[in-house]
Amino acid sequence: MEKRKINIGYLLICILLILGCTEEEHSAYGSEGIPPGAVVINSVENRPGGAIIRFTPPTNQDLLYIKGAYNDENGISKQVIVSSVIDTLSILGFGQSGDYNVKVTAVDTGDNESVAVTTIISPLEAPIHAILESIEGAQDFGGINISYLNPTRAEVSLNMSVIDQEGNQVFKESFYTSQANNSYSFRGYDSIPTTFIIYVEDRWGNQTVTKTLETTPLQDVFLDKGYFSIQPMPGDESFSEYGFSANQMWDGSWSSQWNCGHTSFLALPHQLTIRLGQTVKLNRFKLYQRGGTELYKHGNPKRFQIYGRENLDNLPIYSPSNPGDGWRLLGEFESFKPSGLPPGSNTEEDYLFQDNGEDFVFDYDAQQYNIKYIRLVNLESWNNQMVSVIGELSFWGSIVD
Repeated sequence: MEKRKINIGYLLICILLILGCTEEEHSAYGSEGIPPGAVVINSVENRPGGAIIRFTPPTNQDLLYIKGAYNDENGISKQVIVSSVIDTLSILGFGQSGDYNVKVTAVDTGDNESVAVTTIISPLEAPIHAILESIEGAQDFGGINISYLNPTRAEVSLNMSVIDQEGNQVFKESFYTSQANNSYSFRGYDSIPTTFIIYVEDRWGNQTVTKTLETTPLQDVFLDKGYFSIQPMPGDESFSEYGFSANQMWDGSWSSQWNCGHTSFLALPHQLTIRLGQTVKLNRFKLYQRGGTELYKHGNPKRFQIYGRENLDNLPIYSPSNPGDGWRLLGEFESFKPSGLPPGSNTEEDYLFQDNGEDFVFDYDAQQYNIKYIRLVNLESWNNQMVSVIGELSFWGSIVD
């Protein structure tokens, strides 16, 4: 009993000691609780749509980051943060030129902020405006071809609307690009006078005014793939190897690495002959690569030729050294990769480009001939693989018979 009283008394003393202690302010680990010194602004380099601020950070050991705070042209508060070992702030995303205040502050590990230093940036005109000004439109098969200049390689979208028969503006599609100098065809329109309306938008949501272009699309008939079939010919490779089927090249499905025509591994060139099932005059075609992890590598054609014939009468004896003998060369083509990265590395733009199908237009002379049979000769595959794979083939033109 006596021992129990002693323990209770000891416990009461401990409680009183704890209650009697005053709370102490604890600063973050490594922080002495003193605000860091001010940032020294060295220079401001104004660029299209933004600016780069170069500075000298304070020398405080507990410095954590540098912050640049500003309001954009719409009065929206924004900030850019860089670590303590970086000496530049990149302020981006302005849609309009002008003068804007940026408050630059140093922050330490205890969230103590230095005195803000204000500097003025004067972003140059955003790239979207020059891109819109550079746009030119030309009559094209089934639509309009838009050429543009984008020297800063800004990530933008070209957005297309049309005026319908009731006079309403109807949005149709967007094309995403970062190419410096290129063109894109908006297709799928009837061969009647059409008003196309286009504007440019960047990745921050800044938009240009619109530009109106008028043209009459050229006739462009999609060839029914239900008539397509393999035409076995001497020297042709089978595109139905390793469980794949040549018919998958015109089944209306692509972007999956498991849906394609696939040859055996043999030395190139590889050739394929297709019976279109109709006599046509060809305008253009799309080759969709085998997608998934195989995009822009493996056996996807990089450089290839297209030949054509109206019939197979009086063909010379096949010679491996001259696979086009007796055939009319319709064109030699090379696949394009927007990012320019080596095989195995793809960007979102690469995937979008191929998911839309890579569009190849036959030259004017080739468009004059009656064609019923197509011979594709793959000369070089991406990544130099000794194999050929094709996700999908589509052709457009006019029906002769």
